[in-house]
Amino acid sequence: MNQRYYRSLGLSLFLFCVGVLLWTGFQLTFGIESKSVAIPINAKQNLITRIYTPKTTPKPQPVMILCHGVNASKESMTPLAIELARHGIAAIAFDFGGYGESYSLGMQNKSINSLETSTVADAKAVLEFVRSRSVSEDVSHSSQFDSKRIGIAGHSMGGTTALKLAELESQIQATVVLSISGFATPTIPKNLFLGVGLYEQLNPPSELRQMWQTVCPDGICNNFENGTARRLVISDTTDHFTAPYDPKLIRQVIHWTQQAFDLPLQEKPLIVPWFIVGGIGTVSGSIVGSVWLVLRWQNSKPLSLQERGLERGFSKSPKVRIRYSVTGVWGIVILICWIAGTSNLFVLCSLLQLVSNYGLRHPGKINQAVRITGLYFGLGLAAFCLSGLLRGAVELWHHPLSWLKLPQFLLQWIIFIFYNYGIAMKVAVLDAYTFKLQPSWFFLLIIGCELIQPGIILTGVEKVGVWLVQWLRRPLTVTGLGKVSGKEAGLIGILVVLLIVLLHQRRGDISQVASQGIAALEVFGLLLVLPIGVGIGIVRSRWFQRLENRLT
Repeated sequence: MNQRYYRSLGLSLFLFCVGVLLWTGFQLTFGIESKSVAIPINAKQNLITRIYTPKTTPKPQPVMILCHGVNASKESMTPLAIELARHGIAAIAFDFGGYGESYSLGMQNKSINSLETSTVADAKAVLEFVRSRSVSEDVSHSSQFDSKRIGIAGHSMGGTTALKLAELESQIQATVVLSISGFATPTIPKNLFLGVGLYEQLNPPSELRQMWQTVCPDGICNNFENGTARRLVISDTTDHFTAPYDPKLIRQVIHWTQQAFDLPLQEKPLIVPWFIVGGIGTVSGSIVGSVWLVLRWQNSKPLSLQERGLERGFSKSPKVRIRYSVTGVWGIVILICWIAGTSNLFVLCSLLQLVSNYGLRHPGKINQAVRITGLYFGLGLAAFCLSGLLRGAVELWHHPLSWLKLPQFLLQWIIFIFYNYGIAMKVAVLDAYTFKLQPSWFFLLIIGCELIQPGIILTGVEKVGVWLVQWLRRPLTVTGLGKVSGKEAGLIGILVVLLIVLLHQRRGDISQVASQGIAALEVFGLLLVLPIGVGIGIVRSRWFQRLENRLT
């Protein structure tokens, strides 16, 4: 028992120390400044932005406007913004209306057609903000941004927005589009960069090549002075979801932007990937360390016969008192983080509260729970990654050297997927975190349940997961056709209601999906049907069940 505890302690200390060293060390070498600004759209609506500026570049500075993708936020563009600022180019990351911390949009305004209009209007508002900071009425103070060196970049939906705004605004001197195709000509927009991953799921490299043939028919497009420079980069280390964090694409975007703005080329090592690794290590070490500490505290003193006899009680049980003491301490820490406005610590401490409470509630099976959770997380990641690997199979066949980069892609993908959905979780549980810290009502409900009944949330998740796996492993039979039990009828009714709600919310997209036809069905199959089908098949397989039994 002691050997197992100390192994856990050593692992947690290693992950935590390495993570903190990477996270703080690289943060100190950013060499940039950042500040948040609310850009008013009207009297009631604001766009929340984060502006990154280099400390050493004299004003006025060249600037890039960064547009995030669908179901994302400005946090997804932060790595690119930081690296641009480190290389002498200011960057503005912002939340579109309906996403992140910016003004809310009703579901009826989140259809594809509506978003195409609102996102362009939001990006134009940021452009007007840049223009307002490009003119200084006080001759003693230079303007912040250079009006002759303004560019725009976007990923996925943000790439479509960037492309459309750059077509409308001739002042934009550089256009960067990642993981999306669209309409462009050999002259419009100016200095167009197209970037896509070899494992792109939604807009494969073949579509970008067709667009490339349109914008650069003769294959030679490198005149930055008249704005007709064009370039296509296919990265063999990324897919659709991790493209904004891919080091290869980030380096190419920086190099392209420096050329478009006629800046001296700088080749600095990227630090954001190590910063992300440090953050993941810090969180992982904190989770393992918190479980180790609370379990060590609980088991530090053996229970006497009298205490064991009282253990079934509520207020008199020593272990119950420990659980409430620990969750109370975490509650105080969470409250302090809330008052201080430290959003990252607030989310981390809330996560540690959940894990610690579960460990104290089920001390005898915490190791088993970790192993099984890791097994199913690995299965989910493998099923999700499969769509990208299938998309990239054709490219790998035609470019055999890309096989050498496959291990790097898989390693990067795991790290960046955790980061991507980590920041997505933060945005989901916090309604605001830039100017004030405001948790969502759902997140407050979770914390409240943990304070009242420590460990109930993850215990509930565990029970639902066990029930789901058992249900998926039921034998497939067709007996009793036409006879539906009450439970089955209830389940069918819930699924029908969910389907109706989903169709109602996405009714604006139906025409768009129908117009895309087979392509839309192909994407739907790759991103949803295939991963779910493969996951169910593996869960039902005997070899997976044997592996699961070995870990329990």
